[in-house]
Amino acid sequence: MIKYPRRKKHGRFSPTRGVRLPRKKKFEARLATRSGVNVRSELERKTADFLHKSGIEFRYEPLMLLGGRQFRPDFYLPAHNLFLEICGYNHMPFYRDRLRKKKEVYQAHGLKVYFVECSKSSELECHLRKLGKLLERNT
Repeated sequence: MIKYPRRKKHGRFSPTRGVRLPRKKKFEARLATRSGVNVRSELERKTADFLHKSGIEFRYEPLMLLGGRQFRPDFYLPAHNLFLEICGYNHMPFYRDRLRKKKEVYQAHGLKVYFVECSKSSELECHLRKLGKLLERNT
């Protein structure tokens, strides 16, 4: 078996192996939810708790390959074939640009995505109530 040299670049593409290395530790999912899933942010924790309380099955950050790139949407709701993105850093220009590109990719591949753009918990709760009503109507 051939052994390839490993490069220690966290979260970046390693040209010697052609694979994505693990994320940096500071981005690990550490916040526990009621469903037992660990998430990365307080907004995601509240969303996971809402989905669990509402009895909605979800998967957290499923890996997807779209257009040759890796994507990890925040949540996937398999019963509704819906992806859920929690966007909490809209005040940052680079984040808005990345979000715009993500929306374009999802649209190009015909995926159903619900974007929750908020920065406060109170805004999130309003969006989650709307999402709950939307899912109730489509069930």
